Amino acid sequence: MCGRKWGKDARCRSVLLRIELIVGEQAQKFESTALRLRDDQVASDLKWLLLDKGISKFLACIQQSLLQEMEELYLVFLDGSSQTGPSSPEEVNLLVGIAESLLHNLQDLLQQENYCAAPLVAVEDLKENVRFLKNFLLFAMFGGLEHWQMEELLTHFGDLLLNAAHLTFMSRYYYYRKMWYYIYQLIERIQPLDSRTGEIYVRVLQALKFSLSSHHPAPGDNKLLLRDFVDSLLTLLGGLLVVGTSCTVNIFNHQMQKLHDELTSLSTILKETQSKFDELYDKIHGLVGIVICEAATTICYLFAKRDEGGLLNTLELLFSDLEEKFKRIKAEMEAHKYSVTIASHFPQSNVLEFIDSVVEKFGPCQADSVALEKDKLKTLQNALIFLRSFLEDVMEHCNQNEKLQALRTRIVDIANETDSVLDSILAGDANQSLVMRLDTITEDINLIRTEASESFNKMLSAGEIMVGLDDEARKIIDGLKRGGKLLDIVSVVGMAGLGKTTLAKKVYRDPAITHHFSARSWCRVSQVYSKRSLLLEILNNFDKFNDDKLSEMDEDDLAIKLYRHLKGKRYLVVLDDVWDIAVWNSLLNSFPTDANESRILVTSRDHGVAKKIKPDRKPHRLRWLNDDESWKLMQKKICYEEDRPESVLALGREIAQLCKGLPLTVLIVSGILANTKADTWMEVAESLRRGKLSFIEQCKKTLNLSYSHLPKDLKPCFLYLGAYQEYVKVPVRNLLWLWAAEGLVKITDRECLEDVAEGYVMELVRRSLVMVAEKRSSGRVKSFILHDLLRDFCQAKGKEANFLHSLNAYQLGTSIEPSILYRSRLYPRREGLLESRLLCSRLRNLFVVSENEKWYRRHRFNVLYKLCQSKDLRVLDLRRINLGPFFPRVVELHVNLKYLALALSIQGEILAMPSSISNLSNLETFIIEGSRLRVSLPYTMWDMKNLRQLCISESACWELPKENPEDCSDLGNLETLSTVVFPCSHTMEAVVKKFPNIRRLKCNLIQTGACIGSCKTLSLDEMSQLESLTLSQVHQEFHDLHFQFPLNIKKLVLSGLCMPWNKISAIDELPYLEVLKLLNNAFTGEVWDMEEGKFPELKYLKLADLELVSWTGTESDDNFPCLQKLVLERCRCLKEVPLCLAHIPDLAMIEVSKCENATSSIKQIKEKQMELTGDELLKILIHHS
Repeated sequence: MCGRKWGKDARCRSVLLRIELIVGEQAQKFESTALRLRDDQVASDLKWLLLDKGISKFLACIQQSLLQEMEELYLVFLDGSSQTGPSSPEEVNLLVGIAESLLHNLQDLLQQENYCAAPLVAVEDLKENVRFLKNFLLFAMFGGLEHWQMEELLTHFGDLLLNAAHLTFMSRYYYYRKMWYYIYQLIERIQPLDSRTGEIYVRVLQALKFSLSSHHPAPGDNKLLLRDFVDSLLTLLGGLLVVGTSCTVNIFNHQMQKLHDELTSLSTILKETQSKFDELYDKIHGLVGIVICEAATTICYLFAKRDEGGLLNTLELLFSDLEEKFKRIKAEMEAHKYSVTIASHFPQSNVLEFIDSVVEKFGPCQADSVALEKDKLKTLQNALIFLRSFLEDVMEHCNQNEKLQALRTRIVDIANETDSVLDSILAGDANQSLVMRLDTITEDINLIRTEASESFNKMLSAGEIMVGLDDEARKIIDGLKRGGKLLDIVSVVGMAGLGKTTLAKKVYRDPAITHHFSARSWCRVSQVYSKRSLLLEILNNFDKFNDDKLSEMDEDDLAIKLYRHLKGKRYLVVLDDVWDIAVWNSLLNSFPTDANESRILVTSRDHGVAKKIKPDRKPHRLRWLNDDESWKLMQKKICYEEDRPESVLALGREIAQLCKGLPLTVLIVSGILANTKADTWMEVAESLRRGKLSFIEQCKKTLNLSYSHLPKDLKPCFLYLGAYQEYVKVPVRNLLWLWAAEGLVKITDRECLEDVAEGYVMELVRRSLVMVAEKRSSGRVKSFILHDLLRDFCQAKGKEANFLHSLNAYQLGTSIEPSILYRSRLYPRREGLLESRLLCSRLRNLFVVSENEKWYRRHRFNVLYKLCQSKDLRVLDLRRINLGPFFPRVVELHVNLKYLALALSIQGEILAMPSSISNLSNLETFIIEGSRLRVSLPYTMWDMKNLRQLCISESACWELPKENPEDCSDLGNLETLSTVVFPCSHTMEAVVKKFPNIRRLKCNLIQTGACIGSCKTLSLDEMSQLESLTLSQVHQEFHDLHFQFPLNIKKLVLSGLCMPWNKISAIDELPYLEVLKLLNNAFTGEVWDMEEGKFPELKYLKLADLELVSWTGTESDDNFPCLQKLVLERCRCLKEVPLCLAHIPDLAMIEVSKCENATSSIKQIKEKQMELTGDELLKILIHHS
């Protein structure tokens, strides 16, 4: 299309001819490859993957071969764009086609992010601005402008689109550090921020307003056109409100917010069904178009950088005029909405019969539809059949369950909407708008299906402690080891809480299984998954499997990688928590079907899913615990004392019996008993005796009982966990900071807030309310997970107490005025946020959670504006909304904020934090995440006296003010600081003294020209509270620098310092050091000869990426007397490890990875340890790959 528009000279024809020859040559090569593949003896289940990859390679070869020609072609086009604008109306449509093609290319670029040289957020912004150009052009055509009235606009648009196409091409094939800069430079030209652009837009919009006033275009299919343009205007206005620095933003902020709300309402109107919209349009005639035109004009003026030519007076008049017009539209809208509300009250009786009648209409509709629509209709039909089946299963419970009642109502509404669409198709009224409605309905049904699965298909393991069920484990093991030679599937099914995952783990770790299968992997599927994430997890969990490039592969590459890795091996793959047959269908072709007794073990709550996976084999249904097994499990959990009275013993047995054989209930009740005196056990037993309970009621009763026995201060902390998704690892440290910001942790003057909060977490662990997922190298809990039933309890209890509300997309879209919310956790789709009316004036805590953060990039300003309405916010976590290179100035208005977490992206450049950030004087925790992000903190940051944690992602660094740091105020409350860039000089010593209570410090050292040779000793010993320190540097050496570390330090990480081994004396006598990590040539030299009696308290030692060859020590148990774990990684030259390690009594594990030359020395330590103790106390893990 670009060639049709700009390539009419001989140079263009020459280039196009060369392109034709290159494509023909590559096509011949591909044909040859395809024929060879057809004749090769390749497994049939892999051929389709290889063919698909062959096509991809063919296209990649063409693209690579055409780079020079394409670049030359763009230069020809750019020369051609200097000509005058389009000469005919047909070429206007050509520009629209170019914009649409460019949007597809940008979307492809975003989906293949590994091949994108530009920052993805910049590409997303470019895509949104190209969409704005297209929508503006279509709106101008809708308004009936003559061709001559758009000449200037079309010339300008043509130039912008061509430059956008060129940058898109460059982003795919060439890497430039400044690419993001070129993209945003073009975006400035697209937006009214450019004065010339603004003038062109305003002239066209004024002509449009006159045209729309004299004639009223029929709505027809233009509803979508108008809606798209309004959405583009909302994005522009949202950007001004969130980031804008123009002279008008502060003056008209209130009017801008009101305009944003009105345009949002108008967008909602334009999302109505065609018939409803036509009804409203007839009442207000051409007012919609005029209002959109005036709103666009107003926004163009708002971008002005200076008040010139009476700008402020013009804006006053525009806002006043718009207000009157919106009042008229709103009056009609309210009347229209009333009729809609009345019409939507569909009878709730005979629901199943009604859905059956809708399903019957799909047959004749599909017969009259094109292929694309047939696929959409078939997908919609299957989804509706699923909901019908679901309703049939739960219909009798709906009257007793509010959640099911809501689901039933929504299913009926969606069936009614589907019926309307099918009637339109049967009436021959099919159009593009109708196809989009099909997509929307299908999305809504999938959302309802997910919520239905959340209610009834939840998966829950019983914890790591397992009593009984040994017979069950033996059956599963026999099923895996015996049977035929071909690949086979063994399924375990059972209700939530029975311990399916725990049983599968027991089987997975059983020696009989580990010896039988040469390759094993564990994959937890859960309810939210993607094929790519499943393949990644399976590959990464194989023993001795390591490939750093996995994260860069697409799902097809990963599928082939898995197939080839398993080919020829006897493997076992566990798929835990499978709730949909689609999971199995997506992975099936990745598992080779060699005749070597390979097996797949599946756990699921859904018997039907297990049966579909293996129709000819009966799934193994997990039984409940008997009374004796329940009592044994309870005894293990509460550390039962044998000398307790017989009466207590009998009562304990009765309580175990009352748990009705459900391991989850046993564990929760055990958590209560373990923390109460024996005389209170009677109360627990009495509570469980009352009445016969169903499974769900039993769980609720048990959880209520456990909750009632929690200490008063711990109850709100426990309910807070309802903000997290099920089976997601909850980072403890971050949670502690949130509790602190919320004021949920009570401390005395002498107590440390974090220590008290960590004690709360350990209490929840002891009571079996959370399960430890990861531990730090120091042995402390790093993260934990929460059972879904416990999560549901926290959410229900939190909502009941108006403590915490979790809102999904549907709830966001239907919430009218949730002004009573104090804490809210959002996990919507993008559309849910955009359509929400979440303007909670008293909201204090807001999280946005999503499994796919890219959903929010396109409309991030619009969304952010919506989410920041409450002026009383204390906690704001928006890390799922990538803000790109823009710091959201809107957050500076929230002076009560104590916790702020954001995600920014500005690759290769420095983001200057505005000095006004110090307005957030109450801020305690400030987190910014982003890849390769560098931020310059303003001098005013030193005035933020309440700051406790200042953190960014590890790939970035923070630069503190360099001028006169000694004059800065002390930040006496700061406890955590990462990652900061320090000059390796006395300046660093002066700065760190400003953090008298710092506990964790992570920094990068640099040697600038001013400090090289000026600093011989870096003294950090005055940091009396420092417990954890990370010092790193890349490509610089510190041979002549001496370090003085604080004596109280417990964890030390050194990386890239390149110091000689004799300088390790600075740390080997630190009296409280428990964790030491020496990484990336922290010390250089081939020999480390340890002196006697060093590292008195060290428990964890890690050596990675060192050039060490010989590590020696005296035959004594004085070195590392407390060492518990040693980790060696990628020390490929290492040959000798000190034999004296065998004398360490507490050493439990040595883990070795990619240290092939050290294997013999490590085995000698193992042999020596057995010789000294006679026991196999030391565990050796060696990974060769």
